[in-house]
Formats: sequence, structure tokens, C-alpha cells
Amino acid sequence: MENCLTYALRMWRFGRPSDHLVIRRSHWGAFPHFAVIFEMQNGDLEKREYVPLKPRRRFIPPLFFKGVEKITYYRLQEMQDARQNHQS
Repeated sequence: MENCLTYALRMWRFGRPSDHLVIRRSHWGAFPHFAVIFEMQNGDLEKREYVPLKPRRRFIPPLFFKGVEKITYYRLQEMQDARQNHQS
């Protein structure tokens, strides 16, 4: 058992300088949720986070919980250089 913070720090620690630690408001309540975003060589993004198996709203969340690793991929479709398309 662990939590999203320990998971994110463990994953982020072994990453590259281009990787990012993301902190957002949790869907579970008014407290932070942590994830890590890795940038791949082709420009795609991979988000890894630790989420609970059976989430439910609580005033004070459990410090550690049973969960799973959730991986989301964001594919780079097209890249535009804003400097080239700027009209003065």
C-alpha cells in the first residue's frame, strides 16, 4: 500500500529533466493529487499516477490505500510554430 505522493516521487526521481511532477486538486476531496508526466522522444506524453481501487469522498483521506497504477498516453498530432503563422 502506498499513496499518490510516494508513487509520484518514486517515479519522478528516476526520470529525465524534461519530466514533470503534476499537482492538482483530487477528485476525492479538497486535497492534492500527484502524478508524473514523461515526455517521450517523439513528443508524446505519458502520465502515470496511483489511484485508489474503490474511491469515495472523505473529509480526511486515508494516508495509504490500495490502488493501481494508471497510465494515460497523449499523442502529439501536429505541432505548429506560432512564430511562423503570426500576422502583424
